[in-house]
Amino acid sequence: MSSWLIEAKQRWGEHFIGIYYNDEPGGKMLDGVGLTLKREAQIDETTRMSLRKMDRSITVQTMDKVEHNSSSEYTDLQVLFLSDATTTITTTYGANGEISRVTSGADLKGHYTEYINYYPNGTITIEEMTAAGYKLYTPENIPKYTRSILPYEELLEQNPIQNYDDASDTFVGMQKELLEDMDKKLLNEKDLLIFTADYGLYWWDYNGGYDVVLAELAWNHSVAQHIGLVRGAANLQGRSWGAILTWKYTQPPFLADGEEMFEHMKISYETDAEYVLIFNYSEDPTNPNTLQEEQFQALKRFWNEVVQNPDVVQGGIEVEAVLVLPKNYGWGMRDPRDNIWGLWSADDIAQEVWNQLQSKISQHGLKLDIVFEDPNHSITGKYPNTYYWNQK
Repeated sequence: MSSWLIEAKQRWGEHFIGIYYNDEPGGKMLDGVGLTLKREAQIDETTRMSLRKMDRSITVQTMDKVEHNSSSEYTDLQVLFLSDATTTITTTYGANGEISRVTSGADLKGHYTEYINYYPNGTITIEEMTAAGYKLYTPENIPKYTRSILPYEELLEQNPIQNYDDASDTFVGMQKELLEDMDKKLLNEKDLLIFTADYGLYWWDYNGGYDVVLAELAWNHSVAQHIGLVRGAANLQGRSWGAILTWKYTQPPFLADGEEMFEHMKISYETDAEYVLIFNYSEDPTNPNTLQEEQFQALKRFWNEVVQNPDVVQGGIEVEAVLVLPKNYGWGMRDPRDNIWGLWSADDIAQEVWNQLQSKISQHGLKLDIVFEDPNHSITGKYPNTYYWNQK
């Protein structure tokens, strides 16, 4: 254990319960940029796969280093799979030093880069960049290209994420690698929990190894839906959960008013949240503190009227039903058109799932858990009422 952890335990003792690590992994999968899975194949070869939401793309990158006596040659291969089935292979060759990113022929300094662009209509174009200049191959002159070209169908088969199951495996693998890097096993042996906060894909946050997930109650999203999703995931996977009250607005005053904040804290407590937090941050450097007097009064009121009130029971709002969604259906569920795993648009069953979700929340409110089909986590005998997404 690193020295700062030892010092933290000495300073706070039993009050030091865990570490917050890697903010919003599920949200980044749905909306973010730069999620990377890194696999070390051998000392001279590294393979990386990254998911980028800006263009809903998957990038697979491999760098090979080959020794030739006293010199080294590098081959950097990137394959970019876009959601519209457009694909680009970028290959950069270099010598006597690691490959640097290049933007123009003048920067190449002996490097050679080619781009092979595949389009769904069957068109292929090739761009070559060398120190000598730039050359473009189009359907008209591509027969003059001397290297072999991989068929489009074979290239698409190399996409490591072909379906929702692949996306689930990739996301969970990313989280496990991150937690292994920080030695999660050792931290758990020291009774330290690993926390994150999120606004989607809670089920897979837990599958990836998090001990506690804090559902973000924000942006006027459905409180019942987010509590149902995070509590359902925690209940079936034997983990703890909590709520964090974040921004309602993207500009001052950012947070909800004191009355709404009190109600959200009370709801979280009564639905059995083990942790309730407030996100006190502003992007305004002149006023970084978002908590105002009415919110401080709400915190005081929550402590006195809820936590210290014997008539208000933690977990007093008991779950009475569960809605089971399709296996590995990583849908954002913020509206009927939300994306799936950050890579696909809403599919043919999205509207059906959405309608069932709204119906069951309307019927059961905060007493509904929302889970996913998973052979590792059975719901048998755990809920008085069970509904399936395609149940008529």
